[in-house]
Amino acid sequence: MVFTKGLLKGKIAIVTGGGTGIGKSISTEFGKLGAKLAIIHRKKENVDSGVKELSKITKCVGFQADLRDFAQVENTFKEIVKEYKRIDILVNNAGGQFIAPIEKISPNGFDAVVKTNLYSTFYCCKAAGEYMKRQKYGKITNIVTIYAVKSAAGMIHSGAARAGVINLTRSLALEWAKYNLNVNVVAPGFVATSGLKYELINNKKMIEKLKKEVPLGRFADVQEIADAVTYLSCDAASYITGQTLVIDGGCVMINWPRIDIK
Repeated sequence: MVFTKGLLKGKIAIVTGGGTGIGKSISTEFGKLGAKLAIIHRKKENVDSGVKELSKITKCVGFQADLRDFAQVENTFKEIVKEYKRIDILVNNAGGQFIAPIEKISPNGFDAVVKTNLYSTFYCCKAAGEYMKRQKYGKITNIVTIYAVKSAAGMIHSGAARAGVINLTRSLALEWAKYNLNVNVVAPGFVATSGLKYELINNKKMIEKLKKEVPLGRFADVQEIADAVTYLSCDAASYITGQTLVIDGGCVMINWPRIDIK
């Protein structure tokens, strides 16, 4: 374990998409360090499986909600506060996209990805901020992707939405600094998750090609992302706000590794 035992003892942490993939790794790290958890998923099976696993580590409650609907977000956060009395940490991890050239992205498809990634982040920040401002304490970390800071051929919908999240984060950090709230971004590059392998790039040869193009010669492990988010969520990072931490093995320093799209 990188961090001191009990580092987040007594903290209440919400992780959207906290029962699968990167979100689960973040939730697990928080739980091991003493935080109590609330996870949110659109699919009930992800809520149930996540709560079952995370409850072995710490107290964890789960909620099914569509984060693209502000009324559902607001009601969910009210239920979390009813359970825990406060919110100390929010990680906006839930998101989604698909690979396609612009010719194959319909207006509805573009709208769906922007709502899934940008609108949901805004809604959750707004809902959590109402409680955090009254507490004069809060740590918010918004997870984007490397597409937010690099060109995004085949991912223009995601790139536009994620870039919007960075600007949203910087603006919120400025607005909420007077309330002692820290708002930051973590931007992973390629991470070794099932989502990368099966949902986005269902092509073993392409995955191996991309891996070789990363300067460090590998994809990130989910734990490496979790460690970065944990740092930004603890008091050691209290003087960091409005920043984007890129975790990409050096990809921002080179010509963008190309994903072949058709």
